[in-house]
Amino acid sequence: MAERFCETKSLFIHQLFTTIASRYDWFNRLASFSLDARWRRWAVAESGVRQGMDILDVCTGTGDVALLCAQHTDGAGLVIGLDFNEAMLKQAGQKQQARRLLVRWLQGNAQALPFRSSSFDRVFIGFSTRNLSDLKQGLCEMVRVLKPNGQLVVLETGRPANPVVRAGYFLFLFTIARLIGGLLTGRLWPFTYLARSVRGFVSPSEFVSFLKTCGTDACHIPLSFGLASLYIAHKRVVG
Repeated sequence: MAERFCETKSLFIHQLFTTIASRYDWFNRLASFSLDARWRRWAVAESGVRQGMDILDVCTGTGDVALLCAQHTDGAGLVIGLDFNEAMLKQAGQKQQARRLLVRWLQGNAQALPFRSSSFDRVFIGFSTRNLSDLKQGLCEMVRVLKPNGQLVVLETGRPANPVVRAGYFLFLFTIARLIGGLLTGRLWPFTYLARSVRGFVSPSEFVSFLKTCGTDACHIPLSFGLASLYIAHKRVVG
C-alpha cells in the first residue's frame, strides 16, 4: 500500500513539474513575494560554500541553488544539480548557458541517489522536501552521501508563528497565487497542489526531529517572519 502511494505521488509530481516547468520560476516569485532569491542566497551563505568543495543540489529544479554554489566555488570543485524531471533540467541548462557557470546536471531519484556514501561536503534541497513521497527516506539518503561533518542544507516554505501572518499567507496561496497560476497556464490543479503541500507540510520541530533521526545535529532558522524555513544539519561523526 505504502509503495503504491509513493509510486503514485512520484508520477503525479513528475507530471506536475513537466506541466509548469516554464512557469516555475515565475510562480516562486509570486508565492514568495519575490523573496525566494534572497532566501536562496541566505542558504548558500549560511552553508559556508567555498572553493574546492563537492556539492550536490537535490531536486535542483531550474537550478538556482546549484548555480549560486557554482558562483561561490568559481570552478574549483564539483557542483551537481540532480532532478528527476527532464523539463526542469532543460530550464536549468538554459540558465547555465546564459551565465557560463560550471554545473553538471543529472537526472535521478532523490530517494535513491546514484552516489557513494560520504561523497559530498554540502547537500542542498530547496522548496522540494514536501514533494518527496517518503520524507524520512529522502532526508536519510541525502545524509548518506554527505561526508562526515558535512552539511545538509534544506530551504523550505515555512509556517509563520504569528497566526494572523500564517492565515494571510495561506489565504494568498489558495486565492491570488493559485488563480493567477491557473490563468497563465490554463491549468489550476498544479497550483492547488502546491498550495495544499505548503499548508499540510510538517512543522519545523517535526522536520528537525526527522533530521536528527537521520544522524545529524540540526537547527531551524525562520526567514522573513517564518514565511520560509532554513534547516542546517551537520552529519555526525560515528565512532
